[in-house]
Amino acid sequence: MALSREAIERAADMLAAGRKADGMLAGLPDECAPQDSADAVAIQDGVNARLGYGASGYKVGFTSPQALEKAGPIGPMPGLMYTHLTGVTPAALPRAPFKIALIEAEVSFRMGRDLPPRATEYSQDEVLAAVDSAIAGIEVADSCLANPLGQPLPCLIADNGAAAGFVAGPDIPDWRSRDLKSLAVDLLFDGEKVGEGLPEGARCDEAWALTWTVNHMMRRGVTVKAGDYITTGAAATPKPLGEAREVIARFHGIGDVKVTFER
Repeated sequence: MALSREAIERAADMLAAGRKADGMLAGLPDECAPQDSADAVAIQDGVNARLGYGASGYKVGFTSPQALEKAGPIGPMPGLMYTHLTGVTPAALPRAPFKIALIEAEVSFRMGRDLPPRATEYSQDEVLAAVDSAIAGIEVADSCLANPLGQPLPCLIADNGAAAGFVAGPDIPDWRSRDLKSLAVDLLFDGEKVGEGLPEGARCDEAWALTWTVNHMMRRGVTVKAGDYITTGAAATPKPLGEAREVIARFHGIGDVKVTFER
């Protein structure tokens, strides 16, 4: 059963306040917890309207074959990446705004022209033609919900898809003709290797994830603009930041994405 407008507004109030508070929410009350993607997205829109943060682009999670199967009709997990928590390598981001700071090395895209809402969905060829370049990237996922991996997917979508920050890295040469899933990736915290690339079968179809995200935002009345970043899902095992200060995602043959978290 769809949530009432009052329930959606209450959930958005709670999550927006949770994003700004020092602590974390145990979860949303049953009476305002979304059960499907439509209610989850409506709450997410309310959260971001209340926060008023600018968007540097969009993330999408739950895009690997295994994650998509688990998500079922709820589908992938979209969210906004915030301008004030976005940088270009070598970047410096403040540590304080993040609560859990899960680090994900990802194949991402920088858009080269606008894709405004229209009556029909964009084809994958149309979306790829609008891309300036594929890039190496780091998504800094975050949530105000405690134990986010134990939360229902619609609740995570409501909480901005567990999205927050992003660091753009070097362009990927010849990206249109290479197999992006085969890129070797290492994740380093303070100079120590803590993770490496996922097997190809556990990675998403990056072009599909990009196209899904563009059409999803279009259906929400959002124009994906030139200069926006879109990041498509983990290419290496995600790791909690913890007390680490310097993070590097090393894309072999491409270059490093580096971010320092300042306290």
